[in-house]
Amino acid sequence: MRRNTISAFNIVVSIIFILVCFATVYPFIYAFSFSVSEYMLSAKKAVILLPRGFTLQNYYILASDSKVLKGAFISFARTITGVVLFVLVTGMCAYSMSKSRLRGRKIFFIFFVIPMYINGGMLPMYMLIRSLGLFNNFLVYILPGCFGGFFMFLIKVYLETIPDSLEESARLDGAGDFHIATRIYAPLSLPVIATASLFVGVAQWNSWFDALLYISNKEMYPLQMVLQEILRQTQINNILDTFELTTRQKPKINAESYKMAVLIVTTLPIVFIYPFAQKYFVKGLMIGAVKM
Repeated sequence: MRRNTISAFNIVVSIIFILVCFATVYPFIYAFSFSVSEYMLSAKKAVILLPRGFTLQNYYILASDSKVLKGAFISFARTITGVVLFVLVTGMCAYSMSKSRLRGRKIFFIFFVIPMYINGGMLPMYMLIRSLGLFNNFLVYILPGCFGGFFMFLIKVYLETIPDSLEESARLDGAGDFHIATRIYAPLSLPVIATASLFVGVAQWNSWFDALLYISNKEMYPLQMVLQEILRQTQINNILDTFELTTRQKPKINAESYKMAVLIVTTLPIVFIYPFAQKYFVKGLMIGAVKM
């Protein structure tokens, strides 16, 4: 019988991958352990890997911080709304561009390609947002990201892989473009739609620079902008004085451990989404890339 031997090369590669995985995961483990450690031990930097003196005090404070809760609501709202509108606008454009019968398709193609390589810059964008009256408006989070040229072409290429016979059969049954796009193409395009939605959702959730430029009302700050304010604080008293807590008694917590708790809260939603979208993400990205 043939024995399965493990070569030295496989051992070295396995060790390298284990070290890379550990280096990738360790910051999250450390941040979580630091955030749930007792405040005196965390202040002494006694946490290395596992929590010391387990406590959820930092997360209780976060749950009592009205600005964090408002920021989380804004971030969830902009992420969900932004992804839905992005799929609708970009998907409809991709469906139209995938049809050879579309008049002027080559002109539209050039019109969509140029902005992918040439950016107008921050100042024209700032003037546009100002002229549209979107300052301190929730729509400033949504409207600029409703369309993406790269993802439009990715979805377009994927739609072109779907056999035309399905559309011809549907038209023989009296179906129109809207029915064909929503009942036939949309379910079959779930992998590439999930891929684009994942990228857009992560970008919307992590975005804070647009709030810095266009939002002066702190009640409309997303969670990432609230996080920026917390990270700029150096003392825990400044943190507790700056943010609105439902309790009047100041708890005993460490500033660094509190910041770690905020980092964990802002990171976990995206981390939980990836495992469920992974199969669609890989399939949609690979099919689109190979076809292009």
